[in-house]
Amino acid sequence: MRSKTTRPHYSQLHQRQRGLSKFQLIAAIAVLAVIAIVAAPRLINAVNHAHSPQIVTAEQDLGDLEKGLQLYKQDNGRYPSNEQGLLALIIKPVRAPVPKDWKTGGYLDRLPHDPWGNAYQYRVSEDGGSFEVFSFGANGPDDGDDNPGVIRAKH
Repeated sequence: MRSKTTRPHYSQLHQRQRGLSKFQLIAAIAVLAVIAIVAAPRLINAVNHAHSPQIVTAEQDLGDLEKGLQLYKQDNGRYPSNEQGLLALIIKPVRAPVPKDWKTGGYLDRLPHDPWGNAYQYRVSEDGGSFEVFSFGANGPDDGDDNPGVIRAKH
């Protein structure tokens, strides 16, 4: 004769394993809250950045400046010096190093200001091999070039 084993019925096991414990639930909510606190400002900034017509205009201007600088280097073997600045894309520099093959008519039709009325900024490395162009953004130059509102050329 068979002896009856006392195994719990399936429905009893299922009831014990169903759902999260209160601790697991609180831990999951805490993790989601931390992620939201960290990610929300970045997400808001990215959305605002993508939809701001001023930022879009500044990025387009920076792209044009970057193209002009690339053409200048292609013709002259280096970027304009810091002293020559972005004006070298419009007017042939007379300060050293004077470009030998500067394109007649320049590399841009005009030198734009950023949408907030400030001049675009330009820096070249000491060897003249790389550059940086940027706008101070809506905050202007008072906050310096390391504030989060600075818009840099993407090169």
